[in-house]
Amino acid sequence: MEDKLIKVSLKRKYTSFVYQAKEILKEHEQVELHGLGEATANTVRAAEMLCSLGYATLAKFETVSVSEEDHGGVSRSRAKIIIVLNKAATFEKAYAEFESNKTTRKIE
Repeated sequence: MEDKLIKVSLKRKYTSFVYQAKEILKEHEQVELHGLGEATANTVRAAEMLCSLGYATLAKFETVSVSEEDHGGVSRSRAKIIIVLNKAATFEKAYAEFESNKTTRKIE
């Protein structure tokens, strides 16, 4: 599953994770998005965009609490979100339309 796993962060915009997930879905039937702490918002945004644009369908949505030690050795609890998306039946059509529009935008 490691090649189908995306660790979402705050270092990049959520749209970059949408692109990464689309590339994985070209080769696989499923992609898994993981977000920890404040990155959960980026994770949900990316998953929502993939579903609303017709690339994926929601298979699983899970939240867990993860304990980590901070720099002082104190154990802290952080929220983690796991979203599993399946390739939508409309994936190929949505992908082709996006690529076609991207080419048209470059020409103009």
